[in-house]
Amino acid sequence: MDVDQARASSAEEAPEQEPEEYELPPELWPAWECFVSTWNQWRVIVGLAAMHYEGIDHTALVSTMDMLGVKKSKRRDVFMHVRVLESEAKPLRNQRD
Repeated sequence: MDVDQARASSAEEAPEQEPEEYELPPELWPAWECFVSTWNQWRVIVGLAAMHYEGIDHTALVSTMDMLGVKKSKRRDVFMHVRVLESEAKPLRNQRD
């Protein structure tokens, strides 16, 4: 069996999985919007062997909060929630196949 046949047979055998559904509390919605909006604003470190996503550019995050209308009184909380999301996403963004 060649590689293409093996891939095709394993794809046929794998059952379709329903995506998991998550409920986001309303107080976390601004942080989620900021996080998703800054997905392409990560600082990247490039070395000889690989590339590494370091984290979200904070200047871009502040600008995003402005554009999304996050109230100044809520920015600290939103920033801290985005940091939690960032810390969870960082290992996933830096996975190498």
